[in-house]
Amino acid sequence: MKRHSVLLPFVLPRLTDKAAAQLVEVLHELLASIEHHYAEQAFRYNKRQLEIPLQRQSPPSEQTDTPF
Repeated sequence: MKRHSVLLPFVLPRLTDKAAAQLVEVLHELLASIEHHYAEQAFRYNKRQLEIPLQRQSPPSEQTDTPF
């Protein structure tokens, strides 16, 4: 199996296959619980972000502007 490099601020320990599978399952359950708990707030935030007009757009160029 090819190893993938991941940048983490710490080194993960080597685990048995069973322990790795159990850890992944616990993390999935934790993520699901957090998503369920904060889903309404995240939805409101994302909805507000979509309603904000794009202020990062550059103003229309003047007719006298050169293309470069």
